[in-house]
Amino acid sequence: MLIKRHWKVFWLVNIICLFTLTGIAHGQQISLIHGSMGEPFRIRDYAFPSFLMLGFSPTSAAPLGRGHSAIELHYSIVNSFQVSQEVEDYLKQSRGSNRRPLDSSDVDFILGLPQEQAYYIDGEFGIFEFAVHWGLTQRIDLGVAVNYIHYGGNILDETIFNVHDSLSVSQSGRDYVQNDRVQVVLGRDNSNDVVLLDRPTSGGLGDPHFFLRYALPEFVSNWRSNLTVGVKVPLMEEEIFLSTGSWDFGYQLSVDRRFTRDAWALNFGAVFPGVFKQSDFRPPNLPFVNISWLHKFERWDNIHSSVQVFLAEHPYRATVDSALSDMEVQITAGLKWNTYVGVVGFAFTENVFNFDNTPDFGLHLTWEFLK
Repeated sequence: MLIKRHWKVFWLVNIICLFTLTGIAHGQQISLIHGSMGEPFRIRDYAFPSFLMLGFSPTSAAPLGRGHSAIELHYSIVNSFQVSQEVEDYLKQSRGSNRRPLDSSDVDFILGLPQEQAYYIDGEFGIFEFAVHWGLTQRIDLGVAVNYIHYGGNILDETIFNVHDSLSVSQSGRDYVQNDRVQVVLGRDNSNDVVLLDRPTSGGLGDPHFFLRYALPEFVSNWRSNLTVGVKVPLMEEEIFLSTGSWDFGYQLSVDRRFTRDAWALNFGAVFPGVFKQSDFRPPNLPFVNISWLHKFERWDNIHSSVQVFLAEHPYRATVDSALSDMEVQITAGLKWNTYVGVVGFAFTENVFNFDNTPDFGLHLTWEFLK
């Protein structure tokens, strides 16, 4: 495994930067309304089951400013296929050239494996997010986000399979099971296993997320920063995997530096999740880092590109010691256009280094309007 777990380093970086930012801050902030570089894509951790928890998206450090507001519509569709090597070998031996979904005998085999090998995650997940932000003062913004979660679909399943096939890339077990299925088997040592042989629901509203953001005074010339605190309120049904059934809390620190046609943004923080009541599972605290580079083209002044690198700990980090629990690393690239009706954008996400604990591929569409 190329990427090992460094969660203690994550915490050290978070603590050092928090004290640094709050200790040497001075000066005035510039409103996001008067900026020209735009925002990174609103992309968070979409690994199963992370998208049920509180999530922070990369953001600019500039506030909206008193009396201003922003509306965001963001749609992400991701495709996951994560199995241990032992499960892949079993699928090959038990199926040959016959592709079929998991059944009860397959579940029994997977749950009979040692815990670090007992996982199978296959599914396509769509998340439609509606977010509104208000500038309460020159430094303080309030935001609320509501997700619609969709389970299943065949938009990416067949495409990924065909691309792997045409490039002679290993299917890693995809060629032994059917497309367009949501099936999850996760073995745990306390018998609270997670078993889904079909999608728990076609879709529904997830828990609302609330955010309060404070723009710190400019601590170094031309560098901006803010602190965001967030909470997820458990209002939806956990039995059909639209909620965890518990409150989540977290924070995010944002720092950015903007030039004439380029900008760099660093977002880092942690989520403190509650218990997944449907399986009596409590994830550990989950630190994360987002690094974004924005570039505005000289020839097309209304277009800017974005490249984002996301690193995070997996919810099952403390449960198993395998590829599933290693650090998540994902890269997103996309374009945004400033139009008369707002900012529209398109991006894609690919996992790197470790392909066994994050979605294989993701597509994203976004629309933003600031006033």
